[in-house]
Order: sequence, then structure tokens, then C-alpha cells
Amino acid sequence: MCQVCIRELYDTRIKYNFTNIQVHHIIPVAEDYSKRLNDSCLISVCPHHHSMAERGEISREELFEIVKEQEEKNNF
Repeated sequence: MCQVCIRELYDTRIKYNFTNIQVHHIIPVAEDYSKRLNDSCLISVCPHHHSMAERGEISREELFEIVKEQEEKNNF
């Protein structure tokens, strides 16, 4: 599911959006190739939120916080 939609952030249209999900590299591969498969640098998003993240309309800091929150939920 889109981790931004499920939190109803940034003009979410469908809260439980699982259609056409993409992986966004919070730290771009061109910036640091060694982190391309690091789970803490990856987030699943819908195309709408992926575009926003690519344009910087969703900050890296916020994306990292979402990943951290999701990892904490999965560890319980």
C-alpha cells in the first residue's frame, strides 16, 4: 500500500491505495548507489505521491519518519 495514502497525507484520494504501487528511493540512486537496496531508504508509494516525492514536495525527512514508523509497527 502507499505509505502516504494510508496516513491520509498530501491530497490522498484513496486511503488504502494498493494500485500501481511503486518504490521510491528516498536517497536517489544517483546520489548514493550503495543505499539503493537499504530498506530504511525505500518507501512504497502510489504514482501521485511518488511524483510529489521526486519533486521534493514531500520532504526526505518526512519520508524517513514514515519508514521509521512502519518499521516499528512491523517489529511488534
